[in-house]
Amino acid sequence: MSQIVSRSISALFPKQRWSRTLELTAAWLMLLCALPMGLVFALIIKLQDGGPVFYRGTRLGKDRKLFTLYKFRTLVPNAEAIIGANLLKPSQQLETPFGKFLRDTHLDELPQVLCVIKGDMALIGPRPERPAVYETMCREIPFYDHRFRVAPGMLGYSQLFTPHGTDKRIRSFIDNVYINRRRLHSDLLFFFQASLVLTQRLVRHCWRLLKITGGRVMFGQQWSERRHTRRHKPRYAKVHIQCQPPVQGHIVNITYDAMLIALSHPLENPDAELELVLRTHFIRKARFRTKLCRVRGTVISARSTQEEPHCYLVRIAEATPLNRYFLSKYFMS
Repeated sequence: MSQIVSRSISALFPKQRWSRTLELTAAWLMLLCALPMGLVFALIIKLQDGGPVFYRGTRLGKDRKLFTLYKFRTLVPNAEAIIGANLLKPSQQLETPFGKFLRDTHLDELPQVLCVIKGDMALIGPRPERPAVYETMCREIPFYDHRFRVAPGMLGYSQLFTPHGTDKRIRSFIDNVYINRRRLHSDLLFFFQASLVLTQRLVRHCWRLLKITGGRVMFGQQWSERRHTRRHKPRYAKVHIQCQPPVQGHIVNITYDAMLIALSHPLENPDAELELVLRTHFIRKARFRTKLCRVRGTVISARSTQEEPHCYLVRIAEATPLNRYFLSKYFMS
């Protein structure tokens, strides 16, 4: 079966990838445009804790050849020894204050232009993987090795359109779909789309940072204690608790570990494990869409306010990796 799939995937590969001249031209232009910004970033990273400016890590490239990847450092200096072969969790608090901004806007990836110029990476392709993560988490995923047929990319579909921490199986599926269908015109379109998305994300984060900082300076407000994870307030997000009798409500705010829900009626047995179905509505491409996410939960505490008399703080756990992806994508974006 795997041989048949391999032959079909090989047949779909284009004869040639991006012209090397076109790729080098784009990489040199990006390097020249990003150089002033990179100098500012390097100064901020150096001043915040005195650690190294760049992170250098070993990654798997085309045909699983090892190469050195460069990034602006976003974690504390000894973070790699703490993380090991695992993925970074939001509650670990290993990000530096400026590193959080760089990771959210993907500006920490700018030094990888040097890898593109050296030929270790392409502008667009599946993201390179750490050898330790590949051995412990990815080797057994069906068809994961197909990503090594092409050079890893500085920009990738799964990287741009899925949240941090998305299950490797989901990202592998997205990357394989891209590899099967990659063409020059689709790469150009994705590069233009990625530029718009990253610019929008940068403007949004800069505006949020400016608004928070300006409010503290102008009105003399105190800085709040830094939370493990940011609280999100999803709009139009409803919750349905599958119990007897069933209870309806809405989500007040949510993190990766817990959420505050306001219900229409009190829970008869708050100590029991809850089965929750989260529902959100949005409009995309002029169509009304609905997304569902199933989670398990246990009540931590009950709260009541004048506006919401039946509020509960619930610790949550996703039912499946796909539900975790839906939770991050549609309820925390």
